[in-house]
Amino acid sequence: MRIRLGVISIAILAALTAVALHAETPAIAKPAPSPSPSPTNPPTPYMAPEAVTNGTWDVILQLEGRDPSYSTMKLKDVGNAVSGVWIEDKKTVWVLNGKRDGTHLTLDVASQATPNTVIGKIDAEIDGIADMVGTITIDKTPFNGAPFQAAQHARVPPPPIASPTPNATPTPF
Repeated sequence: MRIRLGVISIAILAALTAVALHAETPAIAKPAPSPSPSPTNPPTPYMAPEAVTNGTWDVILQLEGRDPSYSTMKLKDVGNAVSGVWIEDKKTVWVLNGKRDGTHLTLDVASQATPNTVIGKIDAEIDGIADMVGTITIDKTPFNGAPFQAAQHARVPPPPIASPTPNATPTPF
C-alpha cells in the first residue's frame, strides 16, 4: 500500500507539473497594424549655392512689349568667382564674369569681340534647387533691366508617374 501511495503521489505530482508547464499563459494582445502612410514624392534635392551655379541654364527673358525669348547660359563657379557665356541666339554670344555672394549672383556682360569691355550687368538670385531669377541690363535697347528666369532642367527630378484610380472605367471621350 505504501508503494501504491508513493506511485500515486508521483503520478499526481507528475500530472500537476505537466499541467503547470503546459498551462496557457494569458495571451498578450498584439497591437493592431497601423496603416502605412501614402506614398509621397521624394523631396527635390537641395544643393549648396556654389554647386547650383555650375552648369547649363535655360533662360526665359521677358522684354517689354515682346514675346518671351529663350536662350542658354553656361556658368562655372570656382570659389565665389563665376564665369561663362550667355548664348542669346545663334548669332549673339555674351561673355559673363562676376561673383556669387551666397545666393546672390552679379555678372558683368561683355561682347565676345571685346571681352574686357563691360557693357551690361546681370543681377540674380539662385536657389538650392535649380532656379535663378533676376534682371539683365545691357547698354543697348531693349535690355534695360529686363526680367528673366532660368532653370537647370536636368537637375530637377521627373514628376511622379500617375497611377490610375481604383476601378477606373474607360470613357468614350
